[in-house]
Amino acid sequence: MRTAIKFVTLAAIPLLYSFTAISGKSAIKTLNGDDTDGMEIRSLQVEGFEAEPWTAVATPGDPESIATNVAPKDLDKTDRKYFVPDVGIKGTSAQKCRPQNLANDETNNKCLGVRFKFVYPGNNTVALLPPASKKIERYIDQLDENNNIKKQEFTGVKLPGKVKAVSVWVLGRGNDYTLEAWVQDWKGSTHILKMGSVNFVGWRPLSAKVPVNVPQDVDTYPQTKNLVLTKLVLRAKPHANTEKVVIFFDAIKVLTDVYDVHFDGADVDFDDLDKKEKAEAREYAKSLKKYTEGGK
Repeated sequence: MRTAIKFVTLAAIPLLYSFTAISGKSAIKTLNGDDTDGMEIRSLQVEGFEAEPWTAVATPGDPESIATNVAPKDLDKTDRKYFVPDVGIKGTSAQKCRPQNLANDETNNKCLGVRFKFVYPGNNTVALLPPASKKIERYIDQLDENNNIKKQEFTGVKLPGKVKAVSVWVLGRGNDYTLEAWVQDWKGSTHILKMGSVNFVGWRPLSAKVPVNVPQDVDTYPQTKNLVLTKLVLRAKPHANTEKVVIFFDAIKVLTDVYDVHFDGADVDFDDLDKKEKAEAREYAKSLKKYTEGGK
């Protein structure tokens, strides 16, 4: 009798596994294990500010707040340029612009410098936007006015993997501003990550966690749906003075899960569109390997 019970129990295991595979929350279960619940956490640099400068957009603009048109006429040209956002790549191989913590990275010689001045206090902001070469094209989970899937084109930095946190090194000079990282998910929604105050002197890393409710994956293959960093925003506190602001940024990094799914049969195509989507997934996997080997 006891032997029979063991037999029935063992025979029921495959059937129980099948129901688990069908009804469980994880969509991809195989005989080799659960292929979607793996995890590989890495710290990766996605922007080093070594080549192309970002652009700066101030709000409110001329002539409401920035003094391009209302500056005193006797200002010389050197002083006048403080009143418009000025942004560029700073540092050389001889005089490096980087925090000491990144001194072991021999490719990191430069940083991003920003200078601006507002005339009136208030809700003043300066948004730093990625260069035009970092162009993103993708379809989002929305319909346009013609009832077609909406296609977006914008500039941004694609963040690899399923991101847990975003960080950036900041060289402050005691200005009473806060820093925000704006990220967009695959559905087209923007999420503002509060990174904290830049009211300090010297280099300091600022970071923000990505909330767990920000969508970054689906239950099917390819699973990962990348976030895109669309801008960094410096926001004045209401009581901030209107003195000139000079600030520098270096080494945007992410703490991210770069685990990727591999399974037997992934090379079988349904049609050309299916083949294209999987090719993009393979290119994405290659980019992850480049990141993890320090090639970025």
